[in-house]
Amino acid sequence: MPTGSNKPSLFHLPKVRLKLEWHRLKQRVQDLGGVLYYKYGITNKPNPRPKLSLGNTGRLATALHSQMYTAFAEGDAATLSKICTEGLLASFRSRIASRVPGERLRWILCKYTRRPRVVSHRAVMIPLGKGIALRQAVVRIQSRQSLARLKPNGELIEGTGEEKDVREYVVVQRRMMKEKEEPWMVWGTVEESDWKLVVADR
Repeated sequence: MPTGSNKPSLFHLPKVRLKLEWHRLKQRVQDLGGVLYYKYGITNKPNPRPKLSLGNTGRLATALHSQMYTAFAEGDAATLSKICTEGLLASFRSRIASRVPGERLRWILCKYTRRPRVVSHRAVMIPLGKGIALRQAVVRIQSRQSLARLKPNGELIEGTGEEKDVREYVVVQRRMMKEKEEPWMVWGTVEESDWKLVVADR
């Protein structure tokens, strides 16, 4: 869903803006219902109910965000396999394998420029058996970072390594298998929705 300045103007397009906000409200109510069912409606005794810990989702996503890019820059496929889902892991492995022999990457997180914001948090049941479900959250992460390419001798390749302000929508997910939760992992990143496409679909 579009946020901030990407939303239609309330003064110039009031009907469109209200339609968008109504859809956002309905989606949030639907998402909340799914998350509550995830907590109270799936597990049975003696298995404990899952702890939602909604307030920790943003911090968890930023931690995975930093680990993921650090591991990618270092070519650490072992770490990536622990924190990335299969599709994202395959993409990282392919990009690591295609690097110029001897060339290295150096990713630096200068700072997070704003607090992470959870823009979506939902849960769905997966009809593949009892106690199988999936939680997924989209977290907006804004940071200042740099990515440098280094020659085999450690010399910086010209045109790389500059600090940039980046806004990312990071998708993290957690599976429940047979009523037991697995660790959070990174699914990937998504682009913010165009309000024109959102309204056109309703």
